[in-house]
Amino acid sequence: ACINAEYGGLSAAGPCEVCKTAVQSLKDVMDSDIVPKAKSVASKMCTIMFFYDECEEKANGVINFVAHYIANMDPAALCSKLGNCEESAVELVRREVIGDNEDELCRKCHEEFQDIVDTLTKYPSIKTFVKTILSTVVCYLPIENCDALVDGVVDQAFAELDQGSQALCVALNLCKEE
Repeated sequence: ACINAEYGGLSAAGPCEVCKTAVQSLKDVMDSDIVPKAKSVASKMCTIMFFYDECEEKANGVINFVAHYIANMDPAALCSKLGNCEESAVELVRREVIGDNEDELCRKCHEEFQDIVDTLTKYPSIKTFVKTILSTVVCYLPIENCDALVDGVVDQAFAELDQGSQALCVALNLCKEE
């Protein structure tokens, strides 16, 4: 673990601040052309995958899920889940549901959730496939510990699926809390 230390007036950031900065950089990148680039790489790599007939469609669905997860998670909350920030330091702010038609967004989130769970159940190796693609297209950027960060964030996104569609869709601000 990193420890805050001062060297000649410069302070080294602790693991929580480093993580939050890196996650924010990752979120900013997701707003750029990274997702289409990742899908393009997936398309090329799918020509050699064992589930070729469905590979591109399934990989794109998982890439979309991970991109939405990263884009909608608060950096401090995500870093807390990754073990880099203490949970007591995280203020969870409930944002408004994104979009105009809340019911439609929520319904779509539940449908996509089930598609992702089905894909991961049928093709467990797609997790590694997507992590590799995202690391390849994201980690040319100067993001501290980029490969480890992408691995951790993607693993966390997959772990979040265990909480069920309602909890995840609420966390992603696509459904209201019931």
